[in-house]
Amino acid sequence: MIEAFCPGHISCIFLPSKGGSAAGTGSRGVGIRLGLGARAAVSERDGDEVSVSIDGVESDAPVTRAAAGILAPGKGFSISVRNDLPVSQGFGMSAAGAIAAAVCIAEIEGRSRREAYMAAHEADIIGGGGMGDVAAIASGFPYPVREAPGMPPEGRVSDAGLDLGKISVGVIGPKMVTGSVLSDPVRSEAISSAAEAAMEGFLADRSGSGLFRCSNAFSAEAGLESPEMASVMGVLRSKGYGAGMCMLGNSVFTTAPVRVLRGILGPRAFVASCRPYSGGIPIVRRE
Repeated sequence: MIEAFCPGHISCIFLPSKGGSAAGTGSRGVGIRLGLGARAAVSERDGDEVSVSIDGVESDAPVTRAAAGILAPGKGFSISVRNDLPVSQGFGMSAAGAIAAAVCIAEIEGRSRREAYMAAHEADIIGGGGMGDVAAIASGFPYPVREAPGMPPEGRVSDAGLDLGKISVGVIGPKMVTGSVLSDPVRSEAISSAAEAAMEGFLADRSGSGLFRCSNAFSAEAGLESPEMASVMGVLRSKGYGAGMCMLGNSVFTTAPVRVLRGILGPRAFVASCRPYSGGIPIVRRE
């Protein structure tokens, strides 16, 4: 059995872009790799069946399953993924689970880490997922800036060079499915227009305050903020903390401590704290 941990990823600004191939498709944007993410355990099995469980429940897991099929067609695997963060809330968990599983399969099959990342990226694009989470996560940077869409060499990712310290994340509302938002032409056009201005602003001011200012302008001008989201971020800002919307989810990231965020969201809300994550995807082989 091979086990791997993959960090989650928040997009603070994103501009989807469809290229001529999966490798050239993705998004421009700015994000944060998280010290919380997905943990996969993979074992070979007889036959060609790929079984996937997510947090102990058998799942279709289309992105993870597609990544396995791309990387090792016709091979059977048992894949177990455990998530530190909720899915469909802008934390990049579909991509993280697919990457963690793909890295394990690559180790079993003698394939390269680059091939594992590309398989996860292609699967994420096919599944209508994060449109850039894999490139950001694969970069190794704690604050990845997706300057050109897609996976390298078509895509280009740099490090923003920020240091926000520990951040807190919290869920405010129901799940948001990325594909359903991006398939709406009106919303997609609004997102693209707002993202162009936000990216230009951030690239001119690569600072913590610039990140929150441009992220806030993007989510507001793109029409992505619900009244509840706007209210929560307004309260956090009034207390002197940076706060932004996780793309695409009904969730917030902030420099406020967990106790402050929980006090605003209530005792039943999902709230967690972590540091931005730098470095690669660690694996462990268990006999």
